[in-house]
Amino acid sequence: VYRINWSKARARRDRWKEEVSLVRHEMLRIRLQFEYHKNMWEKRALQSPEPGKEAYAKKQMGLWNDFAKKA
Repeated sequence: VYRINWSKARARRDRWKEEVSLVRHEMLRIRLQFEYHKNMWEKRALQSPEPGKEAYAKKQMGLWNDFAKKA
């Protein structure tokens, strides 16, 4: 009985270790994706000849930057 409980506990621990590793990796990918979008909007803001489009691009850039900081 003790060996069965020990085996179950060990398997549960191993699953949690794997889950923690996956979540950390996922959070890294999300932060990188947010930074990619921020950089994309920054390029659009610099290339935009119209002030309205530039303002919108800067707003989007700030939004994605906030997401990246919070991630």
